[in-house]
Amino acid sequence: MAEKRYEAGDPLEPTAVTLPAEREDVAYMGRCFVEEFARMGYGQNALIALFRNPFYQGPHLVYQQLGEGFVQGLIEEEMTRRTARG
Repeated sequence: MAEKRYEAGDPLEPTAVTLPAEREDVAYMGRCFVEEFARMGYGQNALIALFRNPFYQGPHLVYQQLGEGFVQGLIEEEMTRRTARG
């Protein structure tokens, strides 16, 4: 991969963003993470491991702010929905 410096105004330059701080926003973000990774084939154990792992900053933020019980509930809801769909 070629290395080059970003030019001023480069639309592909990485930009940091602030994540939502409201509880309901963080909860919604958690639901999205669970659904996305479940669609990729992650099972319950892999999902909770992902949320516990600080490497995955978004899911880990949800885990830190709302707790393991909340995350477990999201995972169980998603697994129940997937089982019901067949």
